[in-house]
Amino acid sequence: MKTPLLSGRIDLGKKTNHHKERGVFMTILPENLENERTLFPMFSSFMKEFKLNQLFRKCSIRKEKGFPVKDVFQMIFLLVFTGKNVSGIFCSKNPIFQGKKDTLYRFLHKTGGNWRKFLFLLSTKVVSEALLPFTSLKRYTWVVDDSPYERPRSLKVEGLSRFYDHAQGRFSRGFRMLTLGLTDGATFIPFAFSLLSSHQKENQLCPMDASIDGRSKRAHLRKESQEKAPDVFFNLLDGALKHCPLVSTILFDSWFSFPALIRKCALRGLSVVCMLKNTPKIYYSFGGKVLSLSSLFNRIQKRPQGPILGSCVINLNLTDNPLYARIVLVRSEKQKNQWLALLSTDLSLSEDEIVTLYGKRWDIEVFFKMVKSFLKLTREFQVRSYDALVSHTSIVFIRYIMLAVIARRNTDPRTFGELFYACYDEIQDITLMEALTLLLELLKTTIKQIFVLSEERVKELVAYFVNSLPAWLKGKVLLLNCES
Repeated sequence: MKTPLLSGRIDLGKKTNHHKERGVFMTILPENLENERTLFPMFSSFMKEFKLNQLFRKCSIRKEKGFPVKDVFQMIFLLVFTGKNVSGIFCSKNPIFQGKKDTLYRFLHKTGGNWRKFLFLLSTKVVSEALLPFTSLKRYTWVVDDSPYERPRSLKVEGLSRFYDHAQGRFSRGFRMLTLGLTDGATFIPFAFSLLSSHQKENQLCPMDASIDGRSKRAHLRKESQEKAPDVFFNLLDGALKHCPLVSTILFDSWFSFPALIRKCALRGLSVVCMLKNTPKIYYSFGGKVLSLSSLFNRIQKRPQGPILGSCVINLNLTDNPLYARIVLVRSEKQKNQWLALLSTDLSLSEDEIVTLYGKRWDIEVFFKMVKSFLKLTREFQVRSYDALVSHTSIVFIRYIMLAVIARRNTDPRTFGELFYACYDEIQDITLMEALTLLLELLKTTIKQIFVLSEERVKELVAYFVNSLPAWLKGKVLLLNCES
């Protein structure tokens, strides 16, 4: 009898007992149990500290039957950290979830909860409880930007549209992910997002589901996704200001820096710092004349050295009540003959402070890179429903929030607890009076060793030194001499 190998006939669709004994179909993916054991306590601690179960109930994120929301959410949340895909998890010897694949997809598709409210509540809780103890509220600022959410191989994803990617200089297929977040220059926390489809009918490749009740939250999100980006931006901003009203500065790049949008931010009590677009279609009032940015650049007196070329105060309102802002011209690092223009509606900020503050906007670019490259924003689930896209994107954002909190606590020295305060108290014990005493004793010892003088002569030199000190410091030194 010929063996399957010699006969050249192998039934690949049939599992033999030999294969089952060796576990070929179960162990083809490597197990990373150590990493998974580390993740569970970390995730459980995050769940308990910020009370995610309570937030699920507040936002109506629930299941009708079967596994509880916490277990399904945990499975999807930890999936990216295991290094496996969904099929790999269910083929594992020690699966982290006992349900089936359909359970996960039903959770993403049919959860009728409010994920935007969930992100608002969680992000506010994280900022107020985990980050504010380490940073002054004045350092926080809102940041808004959009990034491509590409689905290049999809055909029937709900709301799929054709949009122009300015970074790549070409049209892409998918959505624009408009994101609003909060940063203090060290940690970025996403607050809200919207997956924007095109508002132009000719660019919409797949229509939204028309059978959904127009009064539901799901229908409102679909309608919002087909509105213009500035309108959606203010929807996100107004929701964020309800939960975190004390932050009064917002940053955005040149794609949003239109005078009308800046004026609307000012009406909401926000000061704006943004980069300006050099276009002849936008005008500013300066010196009694209405000028474009290029004409304004030619009228400002330039500085020969330094990164800042100059600055001026302009009026953004050409007809109504004036809205003054400062424009700072900065030399481009890439090309010496190029320049950039930054605008700030807060006239109390100096030129250097405006440049430094705008530098915090880069945190949202790092966030986009992180969620796409490492947290598998667009590659983890191939879903077609718009609800599933929103649910999965929210979970990816929550992953980033957990990592941001852990990273901040591991790098900020003030999170070292008692060790930090012990060192802090030890440094505080060396008061100004003690430091002056040590300096005077060191001065006396140095004079004796170098000049070989008598004790009386050393005292005369020290007295001469003390008399030459400022009055406020002289009194403290004389007090030390009296005590000694």
